[in-house]
Amino acid sequence: HTRSVSAFLLNLSSDLRLNKIMADWFTIIVVILLVIALIVTNIYVLAYFCHPDDKGSCLGWVMKVIVIIGLTLSWIQVLLLPLDVSNHRTFGGGLNMKLFWYIIYILTIIYILVISPISSSYYEADPSWSIKEKITHSLCWFFIYFAFFLLITIILYASIGKADIPIKGITCNYLEGTQNSYSEFNSLDNCQSVDGDIQVKVNFLIYAIAVLLFVSWLLFAFFGGIGLAAVPIDLFCAFKKRPKHMKSKEIDRRKTILLKNVEELRLLGQEVKRLEEKGDNKRFKLSSKRRNYDRKYSQFRAGYMLIDEEYKIVNAGQEARKKGNCVIVFYYLLIPLGILAMICTLLWIIQFVCSYFIRKNGRPGYPFLARMYIFLNDHHCAFLSFLIFSLLSLYLLLCVIKGNFKFGVRFLCCWEIFPMKKDGTYMNSFVFNTTLILLASCSITQFCADCLEDYVAFTDINIIFNVQIRYLKFFKFFYKYHIFQYILFAVFVISLIYLLIRPSDSINKVLKNSPGVRI
Repeated sequence: HTRSVSAFLLNLSSDLRLNKIMADWFTIIVVILLVIALIVTNIYVLAYFCHPDDKGSCLGWVMKVIVIIGLTLSWIQVLLLPLDVSNHRTFGGGLNMKLFWYIIYILTIIYILVISPISSSYYEADPSWSIKEKITHSLCWFFIYFAFFLLITIILYASIGKADIPIKGITCNYLEGTQNSYSEFNSLDNCQSVDGDIQVKVNFLIYAIAVLLFVSWLLFAFFGGIGLAAVPIDLFCAFKKRPKHMKSKEIDRRKTILLKNVEELRLLGQEVKRLEEKGDNKRFKLSSKRRNYDRKYSQFRAGYMLIDEEYKIVNAGQEARKKGNCVIVFYYLLIPLGILAMICTLLWIIQFVCSYFIRKNGRPGYPFLARMYIFLNDHHCAFLSFLIFSLLSLYLLLCVIKGNFKFGVRFLCCWEIFPMKKDGTYMNSFVFNTTLILLASCSITQFCADCLEDYVAFTDINIIFNVQIRYLKFFKFFYKYHIFQYILFAVFVISLIYLLIRPSDSINKVLKNSPGVRI
């Protein structure tokens, strides 16, 4: 009888493992197809936004390949999490996910510290320089970024590169002269729980990932919080400002305002040109004259972008007056997109509250999205669970880009913007936004693994994030008290209030606050 039961359990285990491996291959196929679809989307985005000057040049093509590689790395990093979950659910799968994660993060570090600074510096170098001078300039910037990161990482790793992992020990008293059964041995009267820490020296790669994550969290907590509020509000504002049937007097009035703004922008452009002739744009980055130039140049770019947007709205209004509603019907798609963005933001905020404000015994009080993902996986709807997770995760990446752009337009003195404009986006803007997305994807992956703790249990990424990096000396303070997560929530609340009061970007504020512009 015992032999037959053992055979039954062995066959059951084999069947479960076989089904698990089949499920893993299904998830792998879905991930591959989705990555291919995203690569095609990346190519279309490049073709749509790319400036004509970069479309035929050899350097432009090299930069395009770099952008596609960076975006693909960010997509893969986010999409590997549900694959890791599928691979380790129940009995585990046959994929070495830890190796996959290490490869992805090694490539991410190489891209951020090597490829991005070299390519951007070479592209932005003075056109009058020789190839040798451009290469020397690029290598100097690469050496600065790489040496700073490596120096900080080596110093911290050599001094505090250990993780204090908490453990719970149980000691039980042995009663002499009695027959200690299993129930007596595990009785609460005879056993005591002892809490302590075990110190583990992590490898250098894990520590380098931890340093990268720290920087990534700073960007995600700030720009992600702004973007969570800005994405749905901007979509509804774009619909509100859509081209409408305007009377001749309204069109003339808006044209008059637009001409005045164009004249202000022209004066600002002359000021920027004057500073370039003085050589302020070639000075050291932290010098006062260089910062003054960068501020005015950012104001010029933001003003041009907003004026161009207003011109398109007025021009579309004229076309609608002549041809009818077919010209402006596209803008009505912004309503469902705005509603979808609002739902995504609301879901993440609910998950945030359930994970970090409602806690029981150090764990999320109610695993909102995690319970939904587990329910879908357990009821043969893993594909739907994967799609929902991918949508919500990629939405966070969109929020980071929107937050960066929104902050740059509103506070030009503090941050340079790299806007995306149809047939008007240079490759340095693409590389900057790609690097920002790739860097933010690291903290987004950790954020999902942390607030969806029940969903990612027993996965390799959970061991990397929530066991090793989470308890590293110095870093554990930020993760133990969820400092970055609370900053993210605080920035979201402040941004939501601010954008509800001032939802639209003002052309006049961007231009009239520029020093040296005479109106």
